[in-house]
Amino acid sequence: QSFTLSTNLSAQLKTLSRQEGATLFMTLLAAFQTLLYRYTNQNDIVVGTDVANRNRSEIEPLIGFFVNLLVLRTNLSGNPSFRELLGKVREVTLGAYAHQDLPFAKLVEVLQPARTSSHTPLFQVLFVMQNAPIPALELSDLTLTPVDINTENAKFDWVVFIEETELGIVGYWKYNRAVFEQEAIARFFHHFETLLSSIVKNPDTRIDTLEMLSESEKQKHIAEQTQRQKASFNKFKAIKPKAISLPQKPLIKTSFIQPEQSLPLVIEPDSIEIDLADWASSHRELIETNLLKHGAILFRGFNINSAAEFENVANAIHPNLFSEYGDLPREGVSGKVYGSTPYPADKAILFHNESSHLHRWPLKIWFFCIQPAQQGGETPIIDCRKVYQRLNPKLREKFEQKQLMYVRNYIEGLDVSWQDFFHTTNKAEVENYCRQAEIEFEWLENNGLKTRKICPAVAQHPKTGELVFFNQIQLHHVSCLDSAVQKSLLSVFGEDKLPRNVYYGDGTRIEDSVMEEIESIYQEYQISFRWQKGDILMLDNMLTAHSRNPYVGSRKIVVALGELMANADI
Repeated sequence: QSFTLSTNLSAQLKTLSRQEGATLFMTLLAAFQTLLYRYTNQNDIVVGTDVANRNRSEIEPLIGFFVNLLVLRTNLSGNPSFRELLGKVREVTLGAYAHQDLPFAKLVEVLQPARTSSHTPLFQVLFVMQNAPIPALELSDLTLTPVDINTENAKFDWVVFIEETELGIVGYWKYNRAVFEQEAIARFFHHFETLLSSIVKNPDTRIDTLEMLSESEKQKHIAEQTQRQKASFNKFKAIKPKAISLPQKPLIKTSFIQPEQSLPLVIEPDSIEIDLADWASSHRELIETNLLKHGAILFRGFNINSAAEFENVANAIHPNLFSEYGDLPREGVSGKVYGSTPYPADKAILFHNESSHLHRWPLKIWFFCIQPAQQGGETPIIDCRKVYQRLNPKLREKFEQKQLMYVRNYIEGLDVSWQDFFHTTNKAEVENYCRQAEIEFEWLENNGLKTRKICPAVAQHPKTGELVFFNQIQLHHVSCLDSAVQKSLLSVFGEDKLPRNVYYGDGTRIEDSVMEEIESIYQEYQISFRWQKGDILMLDNMLTAHSRNPYVGSRKIVVALGELMANADI
């Protein structure tokens, strides 16, 4: 079944591709994977494509079929914007192209996936961009034109062929009639076309909310939903009341670490053993309400014994946990639980809001205590609303107006390298990432890199509307380093080439007296408690900042993160 996209939509798709440093194929693939994600509600989307495999000059004159299949696997968890997803798809596609010489059969042989005679291994959907159309062939006074004859049986459940022409983007679906009906395929195209139109209008829209249905389908969906609700209500009315026995006591009890403190809210089972994941999944609204009120919740005494059980709890509260976050070590079975930041045990990690110095950050964080330290190792927390309120009003205004500039010098052999931070050795990819994230960059001698990023010092919470002191000023300001370390780094590099530093957004230095005022507020209002094995601490990352005390002995805290936010969301 063939289709054609309008010349206007085709042109807009090509423009978006150029703006994002992607090919038209990558943009259409990202949209197609979004379509599959919306149909299946699966985060892990695997699509195949083929390559001519004639990337060596000595192969060009040879006659033969050199086509190889590539597997393109993209993780769509975290509900990214389409622009963010396109960046992921670009990386996945370039990575696949870099290994296109590896025969598909060899990949299957090594991976040994479950095989059936009715399905191609690894993927059942193929998406192909035909960028080498067959020209018209002329023989003497005859003109020959190729004609498509649909005589083949589909080798996959669903194949999409795309081609760019003067009339716009054209293509056709080839599908397994034992799996899809013709009417369904026609509907898929209309959804795809609507989705593409929504993408070019606002590529920063999150993929869960991109328009896909026609107006008539929306109205039909609303009518069906109303009818279902009416039918359910009628069934409910027909049920005869039945006496049941209820426990005399509530399932949970709440308290505080100390009576005068308002965070964290401590939730414990009340005398009977309950499954925390089950309870959390049916009490999400209660948890959210209390989290926004208190900023932190400590779940204690629920018999959680492993990273996998912890992940189940976090996932019950917020289903879309991050599966790609920095280079922290992974825990558990699905890659959505991380080891805490590796840092010397005898040093403190100062107060910060997670990733607030970047263009994206998690709104929710969970910490799980597998092994408390023999001594110390607490995770102090502080209410960022109180910090904002306690700041000198003139200083508050200064931070609101100027914001913060985070400066990093990636120097080989010192701190993290730019290759590890950006997960690539390709400078062009780093530059593209920086442009998308609005990071100013400058390549230095000896393969070094300097970046500058403007971020808020003060932000408005997207759900409560409250103003909070939201940043990583303590983690970056040179005055917060140990005096010996500070003196050593300044003598070797000078202030301009320190690995990390932070300034007012206009590039002027943040005075030491300002940092002393911030430190005194942190000291006055921080709240700390000793970890107990099995504790789960949940934070709203904007309402509550966290740190880590030095410790003695073995300590293991793992972390989960969810609800991705960006500067545009606040």
